[in-house]
Amino acid sequence: MSDGEIGNLRGVKHLVVLMKENRSFDQMLGYLMRDGLPEVNGLTGEESNADRDGTVYPVFEWEPDQTVFHPPEDHTGKILDPCHSKECVAEQLAGDNGGFVENFLATRRDKDKKLVTIPPEYRGLPMGYYTKRHLPVYDHLARHFCVCDAWHSSVPGDTWPNRLYSLAGRESGKVGYRRGFWGSLLAKLKGLPGVGGLRDAPIYDVAAFTRHLGDRQWRWYSQDPATLRAADSRYRSIRHLNRENFTYFDRTRLVWNERLVGEPLQTHDSFLDDAAKGELPDVSWIDPNFADLRVLNPNSNDDHPPADIKAGQALTLEVYEALRNSRLWEDTVLIVVYDEHGGFYDHVTPPPASPGSEFATLGVRVPALVIGPRVRRGVSHQTFDHTTLISTILRRFAADPEQALESMPARVRTAAHIGRLLDPDPRTDIPPFKQLREEMDAWRTEARQARRARNGPAPADEGAGRPVVLHDFQEEFLEFALAMRDKGLPPGQP
Repeated sequence: MSDGEIGNLRGVKHLVVLMKENRSFDQMLGYLMRDGLPEVNGLTGEESNADRDGTVYPVFEWEPDQTVFHPPEDHTGKILDPCHSKECVAEQLAGDNGGFVENFLATRRDKDKKLVTIPPEYRGLPMGYYTKRHLPVYDHLARHFCVCDAWHSSVPGDTWPNRLYSLAGRESGKVGYRRGFWGSLLAKLKGLPGVGGLRDAPIYDVAAFTRHLGDRQWRWYSQDPATLRAADSRYRSIRHLNRENFTYFDRTRLVWNERLVGEPLQTHDSFLDDAAKGELPDVSWIDPNFADLRVLNPNSNDDHPPADIKAGQALTLEVYEALRNSRLWEDTVLIVVYDEHGGFYDHVTPPPASPGSEFATLGVRVPALVIGPRVRRGVSHQTFDHTTLISTILRRFAADPEQALESMPARVRTAAHIGRLLDPDPRTDIPPFKQLREEMDAWRTEARQARRARNGPAPADEGAGRPVVLHDFQEEFLEFALAMRDKGLPPGQP
């Protein structure tokens, strides 16, 4: 790496990471190649997959109003989004990425392990993609900042292995957790089907990059308990439960368990407060809302199916707007990226992983945008993966970068950082975004009205006025959240 790249990286005083859920690059940003950004390695429109009978399913654009993903459900109400386990990803990538449809049709089983017959209109579902009609915020950011069209998930697999790689540069097995009285009581609350069973919560024990930063250098912003707590046991210990490193993205919002048990909101500031006051730390990590069960609002804004992707657009705009309005803007870089592809089609074969990896290749490409006035406008074809986040953070903010990197796994030590995407001085040609704010406000009003009409009056004990149906990741995450409360995580502390 050049001295210039490191020098440009040193000009960054604040790095903000927003990691969302389960979308492929082609699904979210592949359209750009045919819409004004021909240098993007995206979709030509000729890509296709076939099922076992030889029926061909080409890529297709979703209709303008199809921003809410409604895959078929089994007889239990379980949401059947595409598989993205390691075994499924291997099948999807077989034959030059020709197995996405076949794997989708062969793996959609109900809770009784019975194969579900997918209706004809959904059989090619993994091949659908979105455009600027669906993703106005991403479209704006892509045209004025940097699109990374070779950012891959770290692992050809599902959520937690990839999130662990983004935090520690490796994965691990679950360490297990036995729920006590408090967690058992919460697990029986009405309206949380599938939560409170015998399976382990997603709790791991890896040494996160935050161990190499001072306490005042970083903060974790979320609405639910922070994913960092799930990954690293240091942040589940009593002395780390109620500390200022963990706080809300927006302190005016109650998380699901606080609303259900009537806990008071008692917390210090939030991401929106810190940005407005110009008091962001060196590193800000934002978890989206994985399981928002509030009345008359979208279920979540993490983009995990079946979330409305417009909710994810609204979240991204809220982060971007807070930074643009902050006095820290000129020295800040925002990275928006996804943990893994969610079983959706991408046409690029993952490249080999670096030496020392337990995997032969990286995972499937994911959407990635690098944003800020020091970010060079254009498209980057540099191969990145989630260890890039750690490499960038430690090279820029660790007191002893070389020592910090040496203590991390080999994948982190050899990972590229984002310095090559930066210029030494802030740009002055970034346009306003008033129209985006107006569009997102109009969407939110329409979404609330539609939900009122669909659900009618909402009984107090049922949130939105109907039984709550959770997808697998939400069920796992709620198990984790219950475990954290059971371990003593105070009310009003994410």
